[in-house]
Amino acid sequence: LPAVALGSPSSASRDYKSGRFNDAQKEFERLAAEDKKGDARFIFNAGTAAYRATNYDGAIKCFTTALNAPDVKLQQAAYFNVGNAQFRLGQLGKDLDEIQQHWEAAIKSYQNAATLDKNDADAAFNLEFAKRGVEQIKQLREAARLAKQAADEATRRRNYHRALEIMQSLTQQNPLGKQFEDYTKKLQDIDAIANPPQP
Repeated sequence: LPAVALGSPSSASRDYKSGRFNDAQKEFERLAAEDKKGDARFIFNAGTAAYRATNYDGAIKCFTTALNAPDVKLQQAAYFNVGNAQFRLGQLGKDLDEIQQHWEAAIKSYQNAATLDKNDADAAFNLEFAKRGVEQIKQLREAARLAKQAADEATRRRNYHRALEIMQSLTQQNPLGKQFEDYTKKLQDIDAIANPPQP
C-alpha cells in the first residue's frame, strides 16, 4: 500500500477513510488547486486516493507533481509511491514488454526513494523485488531464444519430431512461447508428413 500524508480538510479525509477514493482524489485535487501556499500534501493525498482506487496513471501523475515538494520526506514517499503505481501497472501489462517497461521504471523510482532515505526497508525490499521480476522476464526471453535456436538446429538436421517437442514444451511452459505458435503448428504439419503414424 502507498504511504499516506493525511492531515487535510475533513471532507477529503472522510471520503478517503470511508473508502470513497475517487471522491477523495477529486477533493484533494481541488484543495491542491486552491491552495495558495503550495502544500504538496494535497496533491500527494490525491495520488494516494487514486492509487487506492486502482487509478495508477492518475496516482503517478499526482505523485510526480508532489516530487516538487521542498520536504524531502514527502519527496521520498512520492518516489516510493510512484514506484508502487508503476509496478502495479506492470502487473496489468498485456505482454512481457509492457510489464518489463513498467517494472524498470519502478526500479528507478524505488532507487530514488532508497537514495533519499537509506533506512527505508520497504523501498529497499520493493527495489529488489522489482529487480527480480525484471530478471525473471530476461530469463524467460533467453530460455525462449535458446529453445527456438535448438528447434531450428533440429530442423536443419531434419529431426522435425525433436524440433516439434522443443517448441511444444516452449509454448506450454513459457509465456513467450505464444509468439511461436504458428512456427510450432508448421513443425507439427512437417512432422506429420516426415513421420506418418504407423498402422
